[in-house]
Amino acid sequence: MKVLFSHRFFWPDTAPYAAILRSIAEVVAGDGHEVHVFSARPSYRGAVHGAGDGEPADFHVHRCPAFRERGGSIILRSINALAYCMGLLLQVRRLRPDVVTASTFPPVLAAWTASLAARSVRARFIYHMQDIHPEVSRISGGALGRGAPGRLMKWLDNQTLRRADVVVVLSEDMADTLRARGIGPLPIHIINNFSLDDFGSERADPPAELRKRVGRTRMIFAGNLGRFQDLPRVTEGISRCFKCHPEFELMFLGDGVALDELKARWAGHPQIVFAPFLPYPQARELIREADIGLLSLREDMYRVAYPSKLLTYLAHGVPVMAVLEPDSALGQLVRNERLGAVPEAQTPEAIGRALEGLLANHVPRAHITAWHDANLARPRVLERWQQLLEAFAG
Repeated sequence: MKVLFSHRFFWPDTAPYAAILRSIAEVVAGDGHEVHVFSARPSYRGAVHGAGDGEPADFHVHRCPAFRERGGSIILRSINALAYCMGLLLQVRRLRPDVVTASTFPPVLAAWTASLAARSVRARFIYHMQDIHPEVSRISGGALGRGAPGRLMKWLDNQTLRRADVVVVLSEDMADTLRARGIGPLPIHIINNFSLDDFGSERADPPAELRKRVGRTRMIFAGNLGRFQDLPRVTEGISRCFKCHPEFELMFLGDGVALDELKARWAGHPQIVFAPFLPYPQARELIREADIGLLSLREDMYRVAYPSKLLTYLAHGVPVMAVLEPDSALGQLVRNERLGAVPEAQTPEAIGRALEGLLANHVPRAHITAWHDANLARPRVLERWQQLLEAFAG
């Protein structure tokens, strides 16, 4: 069977899905299928701009040109998105695979293009939804989630969903959001992501000044400091514990649109550390030595996205402080499986109380690691992808 996986970013790009897709492609190729990946030239966060060097040997990688998207240029991002979608359409028509996959970047357009191209060559189509658009834009206040643009994006995305042979989402909450669109039965499968693979990279120590000092209790937020996380309000809640716990510190590891606001309020505070984006092998070491992993989503975001940093925290046995609606599937998971703490509300007062409880009743790391290995370990998740593809082969 010939399978074409597609995404705007692919390893060695450092976007999380770039590594996830490589792991999936490798296991499918290992089952004897002819595997192809379509992507763009590496351009994400300083990845080497070019193709060919160090490509995986057990499947084929096809890349289209892409401009470096420096400074958040909307024009360059739009050109890259359109070039990628056109290249994807032509690649499907050229390869004529049996199965085509697409994820949700560029939002809506990539999957719509892939599903249309798959139908034109009578290939099966798998829609791997990392988030749900345009609902993400609507909840976060983006322009593409409102008015005519939002209606157009939903209309296009509904076409993609109707054409899909399989729709993979990351949570039951996301599945419920798709069902609520009212477009009829959908072939939904819930398969979560998994902690990232370093693909044999040597251990890389982070800068010495970022390592946790002896006697410190560190909470870490690792990843994009974006508008989805509502981090300024969350930090206000966490700061309520600073006075009673002088040994406690909060580290922000990464960058994003919320960074300037956070620094304006907290730069120079002795219990808050700002660390820049680091390659995964270095970031992993800082996550591993942390005492608590912070994840947060603004109100209603759990319905359309899933913070995959949770999987990295759990893989390393790090207890989780999950700031989101407690009745969400993710909130119930953290509470019911004793993986950390979930505030009873998304207010600074409730966040402070939940953190006090977590500091007083720390969750054993061995329990968290054992739960992760039994439920979300990479081999278990990849086995589900193997089963999904084998159903098509049969």
